[in-house]
Amino acid sequence: MRTGSMDDIEAYVDEVWEDVVADIAALVAHPSVADAGKSMPGAPFGATVRDALDCALGIAHRLGYETGDDEGYVGIADIAGELDGHIATIAHVDVVPAGPGWATDPYVMERREGWLLGRGVIDDKGPAVLSLYAGAYLLSRGIKPRYGFRALLGCDEEVGMTDVHHYLESHEQPLFLFTPDAEFPICNAEKGCFGGMFVSAPIKDGAIESWSGADATNAIPSESVCVLAVPVSELPAPRSHAERLTVEPLGEGRSRIFAKGIGGHASLPQGTVNAIALIVDYLQEISAERPDLLSEGERTYLNLLSIVHEGTAGEGLGIEAESAAFGPLTCNAGTIKVSDGRISQTIDVRYPDSITCDEMSMICRAHAARYGAEFVLDSTKEPFSTSAESPAVQALLDTYREVTGKHAEPFSMGGGTYARNFKSAVSFGPEDNDLELPEWAGTMHGPNEAANEALLRDALKMYILAILRLNELEL
Repeated sequence: MRTGSMDDIEAYVDEVWEDVVADIAALVAHPSVADAGKSMPGAPFGATVRDALDCALGIAHRLGYETGDDEGYVGIADIAGELDGHIATIAHVDVVPAGPGWATDPYVMERREGWLLGRGVIDDKGPAVLSLYAGAYLLSRGIKPRYGFRALLGCDEEVGMTDVHHYLESHEQPLFLFTPDAEFPICNAEKGCFGGMFVSAPIKDGAIESWSGADATNAIPSESVCVLAVPVSELPAPRSHAERLTVEPLGEGRSRIFAKGIGGHASLPQGTVNAIALIVDYLQEISAERPDLLSEGERTYLNLLSIVHEGTAGEGLGIEAESAAFGPLTCNAGTIKVSDGRISQTIDVRYPDSITCDEMSMICRAHAARYGAEFVLDSTKEPFSTSAESPAVQALLDTYREVTGKHAEPFSMGGGTYARNFKSAVSFGPEDNDLELPEWAGTMHGPNEAANEALLRDALKMYILAILRLNELEL
């Protein structure tokens, strides 16, 4: 059997697959939510992330890589090449918070009917393990690559990517990089990111005591809870979304409103239901029927929230935009809180190259001012792309076509990956948004996150082939 042939690659995948699954489970066991506020020496994003990084580096060391940790910011797993320069992958070991709604323990991976369940199995701990085993194929077959291979392991992709910024301050750019943190076949263009917060004016004599949504701004909330200083007997029955709303007494003249939505990733709103929006609609019903139950400041801010939550393409705010290269804008209002007498609602916008951050900021500030509120800009990232005609991009695309037998072309997406931080990079990941999930399985960033085992196996084959083919190019 010829080394590097598809038969040999398939034999390797069969050899290592049970180890791959066991290593994914070991990595999932770490509740590695990045938090710079818990920074320690060697652990800039907290102890749990450091533990996950050590777990991943331990896997790499066992497979034969030379390893390093960039002061705890990024794990480095190296295979030496014949020439200067290297090709690379980058995955991340941090995850979004587990959030509510899980039917299993999110940090105990479960294997069920050809699927893996657990926080991070698809975003991005499963793919991180695949990238390590892809490079290890070279080691197992005694292949010294033309270019060095480096598997990078990030630690705060879900929070801000300061890990890779730190890494690039002291390390050279790879000749080409792909991140296994997206959907196949290949994403060569990523929308820009625009995030901010609508903060109400100080509210006097308000009835809204607390309000919760998603745990992260880049997640569409599957649940939302609002506590009102109003007896449940005073509240009208929900007219719209009644099947998704529960209103119950809390005692001492207070009520709890619970909304059940359908969660997901901020960049993929199709098929989701924002739970905060359900409560906004109900509070507007209360405001119309019993305006005396809410303060004037609350009613005013709810009118602003109705605009913010109108659609998932920025329709209400008037920031709708689309382009041929990047597709349509998406807007998610994911987290909400009550603090110091103010209500704050975040937005997470993924935008094409047909609108700018300055335009959106101006529009959001104007809306906020109209309702006596303030818009606070939090973060921006410009749209990013690598030419679809690049030989490296075409090599990955040919690999996908060969392994799957499917015709495919590069695409753009709203998710932001590490690729945008590198000079020549794409995302090439084992997600499939068209894959039908079992009723007990969920998507990334939502409850019951699941990964299809067969798709992961195919991804490993593709990553091995991609590494071999990239080594044949003049990069």
